[in-house]
Amino acid sequence: MESLADLLAQERAAVARFCALLDEEREVLGGARAERLQEIAEEKAALAVELSRMESRRETRLAAEGLPSGRRGMDAWLASHPNASAERGDWQELLELAARAREGNAANGRLINLLLQQNQEALSLLVAGGAGSIYGTDGQSHRVTEGKRSLGKA
Repeated sequence: MESLADLLAQERAAVARFCALLDEEREVLGGARAERLQEIAEEKAALAVELSRMESRRETRLAAEGLPSGRRGMDAWLASHPNASAERGDWQELLELAARAREGNAANGRLINLLLQQNQEALSLLVAGGAGSIYGTDGQSHRVTEGKRSLGKA
């Protein structure tokens, strides 16, 4: 069975990678590299599964030592191991990274919603159907009348 110290170090490293993916996702959302979004989403999903497994292994290890689950269990384990300064540091960093991941995920979600809203507003303007509209509700271009040239003709 893996030691709790090893599990903490692995989990901390995985959450740090998740945070890095969130940072990259935010960059991609603000730029023109949309093709990378699918890869990031797949990496995040795989990492989320891995993190869940790591948490389960940590919880199993705590239970094997007769300790409660979650933060209470880790705090109890750390209290019973006063010389576990590396583990204490890993645990603290894991908690900080997890908070950063939650905040980053929420920020990216807000950004995605904003981008969706902006795209919807732009599409609404393009298909508004007014006299000067160049796109119909089917997304196809219309010939603009009243003596104006079609945008598709030279």
